[in-house]
Amino acid sequence: MPVHQEQTMSAQPEHGWGAMPLPEIRTVNDLRGALSRYGFPGDLERFEEELATAIGASSVNDFEVASAVVRAYRHRVLIRNSPEIMTALEDARTGGGGT
Repeated sequence: MPVHQEQTMSAQPEHGWGAMPLPEIRTVNDLRGALSRYGFPGDLERFEEELATAIGASSVNDFEVASAVVRAYRHRVLIRNSPEIMTALEDARTGGGGT
């Protein structure tokens, strides 16, 4: 029995990041909810600031910049949900490289 526990624990990433159930993100409100639960610290606040700035600077017929902000933060949620990417980011931050 202890062997089974060791095997289970060794399968977990060292840093504790595991794949979280990926939230459905179809609206800006969905994205806000996902950022508050799955984003990096401060993401939701930065998203709101960047989105407001982008909307304020957009012409009434062109919200491409605001759309780009939404896509970028949606991508951050996907990155945060990827154990492989998070491991690579941590390795880069600490200077590790699997050696």
